[in-house]
Amino acid sequence: MVGIKMDSKGNRLFKGERERKDGRYEYRYINHMGRNISVYAARLNQLRLEEAKIAYKEQISILYEARELILNDVYELWVSGKVDLKENTLSGYKRIYDSYVRNNLGKRIIEEIKTADVKAFYIRLKMDRSLSAATICGIQNVLFQIFQYAVDNDVIWKNPANRAAKEIKRNHSKHSSNREGIGEEDANLLLDFIYKTPGFRDWYPIIYVCINTGLRLCELISLRWCDINFSENYIDVTHNVTYYARAGEHAKYHLSEGTKTIAGNRKVPFDKKVAAAFEMERKILKEKRISCNQIIDGYTDFVFLNKNGKIFNQTSINRALSRIVDAYNGYVEREGLENRVLPHLTTHCLRHSYAIILCERGVNVKVMQMLLGHKDISTTMDIYTKISEKYVLREYSRVFMKVT
Repeated sequence: MVGIKMDSKGNRLFKGERERKDGRYEYRYINHMGRNISVYAARLNQLRLEEAKIAYKEQISILYEARELILNDVYELWVSGKVDLKENTLSGYKRIYDSYVRNNLGKRIIEEIKTADVKAFYIRLKMDRSLSAATICGIQNVLFQIFQYAVDNDVIWKNPANRAAKEIKRNHSKHSSNREGIGEEDANLLLDFIYKTPGFRDWYPIIYVCINTGLRLCELISLRWCDINFSENYIDVTHNVTYYARAGEHAKYHLSEGTKTIAGNRKVPFDKKVAAAFEMERKILKEKRISCNQIIDGYTDFVFLNKNGKIFNQTSINRALSRIVDAYNGYVEREGLENRVLPHLTTHCLRHSYAIILCERGVNVKVMQMLLGHKDISTTMDIYTKISEKYVLREYSRVFMKVT
C-alpha cells in the first residue's frame, strides 16, 4: 500500500523504524535536547519495547527539566507501563494510590522526598486515619515500586521507600494471626467436629476441600462443576474470582482467566474423601433446593453456594470459620483437651494447613510448589522450612521426651 512501509516478513513499520540490510531493526528519533538518536534490536518486538522505554524517559526528562516532576507524575508514567498486570491487580494499585497517596505525598516533588518523609507519611496514616498495618504495608508495596521506577530511569538515585515500613511490618508480623495453619491430626479433629455438629455441618464440604486441596480462596469460590474431573480425580485450576471496580463501574465480582500467577494454573489431584465432600455439597444443595443463579463474566454453575444461590465472599467464610473454631475450642476445653485448642484460623490458614499436611506426609518440596501453585520455589521453601523445623521438634518431643 502507498505510504506504508513493511519489513521483509510483512510487518508494518512505523515512523522512525527501518529494517537494516543485516536483518536487524533500527529506530531513529530526536530527543528532547534536539539530538538524533538511534537504537537497534535483533527483532521488531524488542525494538518496540525499547521505543516504549524511550517514550517514558523522554516524558520524565521534559518534566524533570521543568522542575515539575512530582510523585503523581511518576506514578502516571509507572502505571501506564503496567500492561502485563492482571486487571484486578492493577485496579487494586490504582485504588490504593488514589485513596491514600495522590492528594498527600503525591503532590511532593519526587527529588525532595526522603525516607524520613515516607516514614512520617505512614505514621500520619496510622494515627489520623487509623489504618491497619496490613493496609500500610499495601501502600508501601505500591510506593516502593513507583520510587524504584524513578531510580531505574535516573530521576532519583536512591529509593526513599526502601525499608520505610520496616517497623510496621515487624509489628504486623508479631500480631497477625497464625498463618501457618494446623497439622493433619488437628485438622481431622476439627473436621470431625464440624461434621458432627448440626449447626456447622453445611460448612463441612467447603472447609474439607480447602484443607485438602490448598486452593486459594479466589480459586475455591470460582470452582465450577465442570472444573472437577471425577473420573481421573483432579481439579483443573484455570481461573479465579475477585471483587473490584472497573473504570466507570461499581465494585462487583469479576472472573479472570488465569490464576494469581502463571504457575497457579495447575491440576490438583484429590482422593476419595475429597470426592465425597464434593458429593456432600451437591446433596446439601439439592436438599435445600439451591441452584446457582449467578453469572460472572459469562461463567456460572459454581460449586459452593450460599442460601441465595450465589458464591461465598471471603468475609462470610472467615466469620463462619471463626465461629466454628470458637465452638470447637470450647468443646475441647470441656473435654479436658486444652492441648488441642486451635489458634484463630482464616481460609489462608487452611491453605497453609494443606502445606503442613504435605510436609508431614513427606511430599517432595518441588511437588509441593506445583500443588500450591507457587511461581517461585523460595516461597514454598519458606513455608517448608518453618513447617519442617516445627514438625521435627514436635516429633522428637513425642518420641524421645515422653514422661515415663
